[in-house]
Amino acid sequence: MWGSNLRLYSRRLNISVVPVAAKLARFSWIPGGLTAALVIAVARLSAPFTAAPLELGLYDRVVGTMATLPAQDIAIITIDDASIEKLGEWPWPRDVHARLLDRLQAAGSRIVAFTVPFDTSRRMSELERLRAALALLESSNLGNSDQAQQLRRLLGASNAGRDPDTHLASAMSAHGDVILPVELRLGEHAEHPVGLPTRFFPEADAPTIRTAPSAAITQLPGAVFANVASAVGHNHVHADVDGRVRSDLAAVRVSSVLLPSLATVIAARASGLTPYELHFSDGSLHTVNRSIPLDEKMRLRPHHFPASGPRSFKQYPYWEVLEGVLPASQLRDKIVLVGITSTRATAANPVTPTARSSIAASPPVMAIANAVSSVLSGTVYSRPTGVLVLEWIATLGVIAFAAFVLPAVGAAIAVLASILIVAVLAVAEVGLLGAMHVWAKLMIPCVAALAGLCVYLISDMIRRANADSDSKSDAANSPGNLRTLGQTFQRQGQLDLAFETYRRCPLDAPTMELLYHLGLDFERRAQRQKAAAVYSYIASRDPGYRDLKNRRARVKDEPLTRAPMTRTATGGMSAPMRHDSRESLEEPFEPYAPYSSKRTLGRYQIERELGKGAMGTVYLGRDPHINRVVAIKAIPLAEEFEEDKLIEARERFFREAEMAGRLNHPAIVTVYDAGEDQGLAYIAMEYLRGQHLSHFTDAQRLLPYQRIMHLVARVADALHYAHRQNVIHRDIKPANIMFDPDTDELKITDFGIARLTDTSRTKTGIVLGTPSFMSPEQLEGRTIDGRSDQFSLGVSLYQLLCGQLPFRAESMPRLMHKIATEPHTPARLLRPELPACVDEIFDRVLSKDADQRYANCAELAAALRACAGSEREASQSAAAHEWLIP
Repeated sequence: MWGSNLRLYSRRLNISVVPVAAKLARFSWIPGGLTAALVIAVARLSAPFTAAPLELGLYDRVVGTMATLPAQDIAIITIDDASIEKLGEWPWPRDVHARLLDRLQAAGSRIVAFTVPFDTSRRMSELERLRAALALLESSNLGNSDQAQQLRRLLGASNAGRDPDTHLASAMSAHGDVILPVELRLGEHAEHPVGLPTRFFPEADAPTIRTAPSAAITQLPGAVFANVASAVGHNHVHADVDGRVRSDLAAVRVSSVLLPSLATVIAARASGLTPYELHFSDGSLHTVNRSIPLDEKMRLRPHHFPASGPRSFKQYPYWEVLEGVLPASQLRDKIVLVGITSTRATAANPVTPTARSSIAASPPVMAIANAVSSVLSGTVYSRPTGVLVLEWIATLGVIAFAAFVLPAVGAAIAVLASILIVAVLAVAEVGLLGAMHVWAKLMIPCVAALAGLCVYLISDMIRRANADSDSKSDAANSPGNLRTLGQTFQRQGQLDLAFETYRRCPLDAPTMELLYHLGLDFERRAQRQKAAAVYSYIASRDPGYRDLKNRRARVKDEPLTRAPMTRTATGGMSAPMRHDSRESLEEPFEPYAPYSSKRTLGRYQIERELGKGAMGTVYLGRDPHINRVVAIKAIPLAEEFEEDKLIEARERFFREAEMAGRLNHPAIVTVYDAGEDQGLAYIAMEYLRGQHLSHFTDAQRLLPYQRIMHLVARVADALHYAHRQNVIHRDIKPANIMFDPDTDELKITDFGIARLTDTSRTKTGIVLGTPSFMSPEQLEGRTIDGRSDQFSLGVSLYQLLCGQLPFRAESMPRLMHKIATEPHTPARLLRPELPACVDEIFDRVLSKDADQRYANCAELAAALRACAGSEREASQSAAAHEWLIP
């Protein structure tokens, strides 16, 4: 049903569903291409954080699984837990390091590099301990014994020549190639480093110095050590955004010079160069016979080796070397790095690509050893300009593939092609890393390709579903099926849809017959323009069909007469009121010319339309059997209610109309008949004269309050009668109360309609009713009784007395909240001349709790009359008192 309706509505706009789908197919490149471009743009703009989990993860896995071996001439002397147990708490005295250098010189090591600075704390040196031992000897009771004389000679000799700094500097000078660390802090500017010879600073061009990261030195080796050291380098270990160490910061800017890293100067010394002979320019580190590529932040990316296993560096405990346990041949011609591996002597170790977690992290000395080995062997990963071009080619290629290739090849081939592209890109990145040590970041294009594929598949599924729906719908569009569908719409009262359905059929004799009867239905509804359209469509094939000429002339020439709503029986009409109440019921009706047949609804002849309300149209009609003038309210139930609610609404309509028809009270409009014809449910009722009481709610047209209270008392009496018949109005308001001031006739209208509109929803989803007059329990959807009508009557009384509603708000939710929870404004604040009993009545009748109101409407009527009568008696007594005073 919905699919048919959609196609009909599209035809009203001269749109065909299938051509639209064909047009949209031309733009099928948009979803995949736009998604791929969006993924790439977001990844590029938010890099490196978006790219890190993918690119860096793949980099770690490739580097960690390569079978590259470290340089065999590199050895690490570890300050481990065993060495600390044997030599004492770290840091150790400088004499200990001097002894180590003596051992290494004797073993024939080529280069010794300390990766941690010497002890700078104010600890008791060996010299101080010797002096303390001499003082203790002089204060002892040994006196001038032979033993005492011998101890004095030994301690005095040691005391004369054991300065630790001089001892360590002598050991460094004796070795001849010792490299010392410099500690620094990145991101800060500093003065030119004082105390370091210029031979420690490499050459660099001005652009390189400007772009190098700036740093401030926090700890230098002492001048006595710097003078004998072969080189110095910073020991800062640089981590990427995810905390893993993958690079070595080859140089930093300190004031106007470059300070190289330990790994850089160690590799230079191993190649026979001094730091001054190094040269930084054009994004590379240049030596005599090699150029090491650097990135824009002066970093080089070395290969990383595991901390243990067959592919790790040779490591020897410090204490074994110091005590001579290790054979000297193990360190001959070696590049020796001295560093801390014990967690008792340093903070947390950095995590490298070869470590799966922080538990298996490598110490800083291991990261420096990785960089030295990679520089010496040339195993450094780089990103040359050609790789950047390759990345952009892959990026644009993926976008073009998602935009233009995917829609052209179909879903199955699209999946295979996308998987192939992702595989090619991933293999290319892995192959370049492993074979050429070139890092091309191709994971973002891979993700973009998969995202474009997913979006394309989703859009393709939607497109296929629409196509299947269209094909099924077209199969049911044969002329016979369309005529049957049109008749179904016509029986349901959906005449517009019926017309559109018939127009899709060939204009043959069966179709013209159906269209002719459809035009009659439009005439019965007084929809003359639509009837004229139907007749004109038939005339395009056969102008002389049946009495088509007379029909067309009639609907063309007869004006649509809409009488003012001075005598309607229902509320909510939009037409203006007539204030002339002397109009006779015997006035002649307008003749129908040139066609003599009357429009009918059931057995009633329709004379003219009186007005439109929320639930239908009110006509002036006549019962031809007894020549009675009636007001007929017609409701197109099929248009107002959903299909699943239609049967229930029809049953409720007739049930409520029957109950209203049993009411026989002078203040309730009489219901004569109810029925259904051509999809229209109708109620024929008494034709009234007068005006709605809503006419008297304007502040400029308020009636005297005594008269209002007596009129409302009469309404309360009528409601009490209806409630005793188990009929609740549910929509009491001034617009549903007719009053003729000339005859003092008062009638409540719309019994039988209120229940229908109270709990049902229209097809637009709007709940019908008048919330301003509803009781709290009615708004909340609870079961109601006659006291709900009493609350609505109290709101009507308040509006008639004060010229405004007791509950007002800018929005519907706020209005409902006020009715349910907030008190009304006392009426006497708005009209001080009202008697005090009026507010007492409102306090009860507008109570939020139904149990606090009057027991029934008869009690309310009595209270209203008593209040109006007592005020009249009080005014008469005051007038008599004034007349008696001389």
